[in-house]
Amino acid sequence: MRLTLHRSGPIRRIAATLLSLFVISGAQAAKSPAAYEESSGHFQLHGDVVPLAEDGIHDPNNEAVQTLQPPAEAMLNFPRDDRGVLNWVETLDLGLINPRTGLTGDEKMHSVDFDVIFENTASMPYVRFPHRPHTIWLTCKNCHPGIFIPQRGGNPVTMAAIIAGEYCGVCHGKVAFPPYECNRCHRVPRDSVGLRYK
Repeated sequence: MRLTLHRSGPIRRIAATLLSLFVISGAQAAKSPAAYEESSGHFQLHGDVVPLAEDGIHDPNNEAVQTLQPPAEAMLNFPRDDRGVLNWVETLDLGLINPRTGLTGDEKMHSVDFDVIFENTASMPYVRFPHRPHTIWLTCKNCHPGIFIPQRGGNPVTMAAIIAGEYCGVCHGKVAFPPYECNRCHRVPRDSVGLRYK
């Protein structure tokens, strides 16, 4: 059966990768419906269980929404941070999921391990963007050049844009932790306290 998404562009590709391409471990997939009903957690935030037909990602008119395992059931015991937000990297590192490299699973992945430091952060600590946790399951073309131009200074990233669903906000706040957890990204100490005038 084919999964149909009704959004277009990068979020469609990324949501499809993260939500429909996982091979969930047997223990996770075997959760009973009763355990799902008793759980108090959406696949992102506890207490916010959203049916597939209403999640804004799946096509509510596609019959697949009746047969797909609900994310809250499949991800019931995945690790979360202290705010209840799913920690995808830890979930992957623990072997609870085994993402396919693409639709067929035969595609080659090229994980890269380097960070980009964003220094235009007003008085906040600098932002460290780690490529490794992103590229162990997303190819470069998921983000470049559609979301981020791969060029120093080529992306006028602001928190307003992220919260509006641009740049990092294409995923964060939808299928990854929300952009309101400042210390998850603003982790690099500044040389001096105060505003920058660059």
